[in-house]
Amino acid sequence: MEKIEIVKKFYGLMEQGNFEEAKSYLLPGFQLLGAPQQPMGKEEWMDFQEKLCIGVPDFKFNIRDLSERGNLVNGVIQASGTFTHEMPSIYAGKPAIPPTNKKAMNPKENFTVTFKGDKIIMVTVERLTNGGMHGFLKQLGAEALTYA
Repeated sequence: MEKIEIVKKFYGLMEQGNFEEAKSYLLPGFQLLGAPQQPMGKEEWMDFQEKLCIGVPDFKFNIRDLSERGNLVNGVIQASGTFTHEMPSIYAGKPAIPPTNKKAMNPKENFTVTFKGDKIIMVTVERLTNGGMHGFLKQLGAEALTYA
């Protein structure tokens, strides 16, 4: 499978809520950079994304303009969704966050997926004002979920 097709499949699995299968596309030692304020590993990102999708069931990454060169796939990502369901906290002992029914649309952010063989070792997302995870959660009125 071409790397672009792997990226499409990986992000599609997360949008469908199939996080266990999505994890199989990530190598041990995987890092997500740029979108979170601090780097995230595989388990941390999948846990966050699963909880986000509970609260925002229509969440989409809206990836597009993908190009492949060597072990890299570059593209544009623009997260969107509506906070319509209670969202579990990503922190033990913290309360869930009630829905606000707010819609969010991040700015278009460039991103790069780095492969080692046919598995993903790193995703780097451009840092933009009001972008990334914090910007998305802030638009939804759920910024308390971002960092303890």
